[in-house]
Amino acid sequence: MKPPAASSHDVFLSFRGSDVRNTFVDHLYAALRRRRVRPFKDDVDLGRGESVREGISRAIEGSSFYVVVLTRNYASSAWCLDELVKIMRCSSRDNHNGGGGGGKNTTFPIFYHLSPDDVSDVGFYYKDDFDRHKRRYTYERVDGWIQALAWVVGVAGWVVTNRQYVCT
Repeated sequence: MKPPAASSHDVFLSFRGSDVRNTFVDHLYAALRRRRVRPFKDDVDLGRGESVREGISRAIEGSSFYVVVLTRNYASSAWCLDELVKIMRCSSRDNHNGGGGGGKNTTFPIFYHLSPDDVSDVGFYYKDDFDRHKRRYTYERVDGWIQALAWVVGVAGWVVTNRQYVCT
């Protein structure tokens, strides 16, 4: 089956599936669709037989917006962290080319049952994950993940707790 065109989605959703796939992200996905926004969600939008890594990479590159749902287990996934690095690079590339704030490659972080302080400097919730990552992956890769988390914490977003949200 032919993979979807890179420009077929407006928003790329990055999230830890085991935390929020069938709850918060399902509701977010449905709300975006009702507003005629075309979100990319891996379990819905990857073509059967398509390389997951390549399909996600194309979807990130082809999206204008990114919603990163940071949860307590987000950093346990090397996959999620690799997505975040790619999102950071695409956002930074566009911002350096004069696109900053103009709607292209804009990132919206959502801190789901976390605060930005929990994420910054590989905070309390992510410390054990990064201790494991440091034993398993190269210094360069782990350092890239730490930089990406520091970057996303610096982007204004929302903190969602107990069905309430506040802007950061």
